[in-house]
Amino acid sequence: MDFQVKPLASALGAEVIGLDMSKPVDDETQARLRQAWLQHLVLLFRGQKLSPQNLIAFSRRFATPHTHENYEAELRHPEHPEILLVKAREVAGRNTRFGEQWHSDMSFTTRPALASVLYARRMPPVGGDTCWANMYLAYETLSPPLRRFLDGLEVVHDLNHGTTHQSRPLDLMAASRKRNPAVRQPAVRVHPETGRKALFVSEWACPQFVGMTREESQPILEMLFRHSTQPQFQFRQMWRPDDLLIWDNRCTVHLALGDYTDFSQRELLRTSLIGEPSGQVLTRAEYAGAYDE
Repeated sequence: MDFQVKPLASALGAEVIGLDMSKPVDDETQARLRQAWLQHLVLLFRGQKLSPQNLIAFSRRFATPHTHENYEAELRHPEHPEILLVKAREVAGRNTRFGEQWHSDMSFTTRPALASVLYARRMPPVGGDTCWANMYLAYETLSPPLRRFLDGLEVVHDLNHGTTHQSRPLDLMAASRKRNPAVRQPAVRVHPETGRKALFVSEWACPQFVGMTREESQPILEMLFRHSTQPQFQFRQMWRPDDLLIWDNRCTVHLALGDYTDFSQRELLRTSLIGEPSGQVLTRAEYAGAYDE
């Protein structure tokens, strides 16, 4: 099957032209797609007409989809647990938009997402874009002494550190902590397919380094957050209905922009693809915010 790959930004991101992803592809085409994905980190397919079953089948071509037991039931598709419903919703009496801080999906688990897939069903006429940043470049453009320093560190990844989660009622926070205890992850990880090193920190999930106090950690982490999401490291997706997009969570971070007012108009479907084992659940002694029961 013939197709074209058109780069969309210098740092990452490319559009695949000429394929209908509701239909099966042969092994050679899938191998070429995977190579394009590893090269560009984010692949966009415009104008795809997909059922939930099509979306799951597309995702399985890259890895096994997660069934999202660690997410609240109302976020999961009622018939397909592999699919999350990505839309604003009411939490404790107020409309809440998620994903507005830089993050890597499921980094707060011991099987961080290898990849994620988003399929746009409805989008506002203006706003609601998503941005990605290249964490290979974030690491490679640090000074050699700082790279050596980070290579030996672990960092806390805590879902409940995010600003949206911190403002939730205490009962919801406690339930979330029980489902999602904090974990320790390497601050730099090696991509298992490319062999390249990528920075593995994010403002949503990372309050401190393991073995360091929060006061010691914060200046370093804040610098890394700013450095890693510089405009020259980014790709910005301006969504259209029926856009399909897959990205590599092992070497990117992303955030959703909340610059839209009609909450009912932005709705996407997401799958999370199970990644390699990484990290360990933290004990209370290692991190006061962790729940290790």
